[in-house]
Amino acid sequence: MCQKLSGKSFVPRVKRAAVAGGAVEGWTPAGNSAAYRQLISLEPPWGHTFHLELGTAEEMPARTSRLRVELECTCTRQHPAEDMLCFLHHSREQLRGNQGASLLDTLCTGPYLDVEKTTSWFQILVKAAWVMTQPLPRDCYLTVLPSRRSCRLRLANASNTQCLLIEMMFGVQHGDSGTFLIVT
Repeated sequence: MCQKLSGKSFVPRVKRAAVAGGAVEGWTPAGNSAAYRQLISLEPPWGHTFHLELGTAEEMPARTSRLRVELECTCTRQHPAEDMLCFLHHSREQLRGNQGASLLDTLCTGPYLDVEKTTSWFQILVKAAWVMTQPLPRDCYLTVLPSRRSCRLRLANASNTQCLLIEMMFGVQHGDSGTFLIVT
């Protein structure tokens, strides 16, 4: 449902990352509950591109890597929505009247994807998806746990005797290599 909801606006498209061997996916014991970690792959929305800026060999890449967002010309490309305007070649007034703001105007700080803004957006997306997928009455309850760098959830049964902790980390695929950079 998150994939469906994220595909309709100018926010990252959400995909479940297919990582061989479960390098960043899997179960771990967590006291009386189970914990599951999942990598969520983010892809740029229409009219945007992602560029990984990796740290130098002397630096620790996890601390210095960033995801730069750039607008791309869409004037000559066809899009499923017929009235899609180009972020580069149409005025802000035209864009504001016909479509949503660019990713640079919503989830970025400067030209870089802001992980805290992205986490906040994703938490709202998960809540909306949960409401849309749950039949009534509810046998399971979702709580979004405070987090600034990943989406942390708690699923509990109605009696609150069993729960599942879920942490979803965001990543971007590095080229066609099958390697993902976790957005931190």
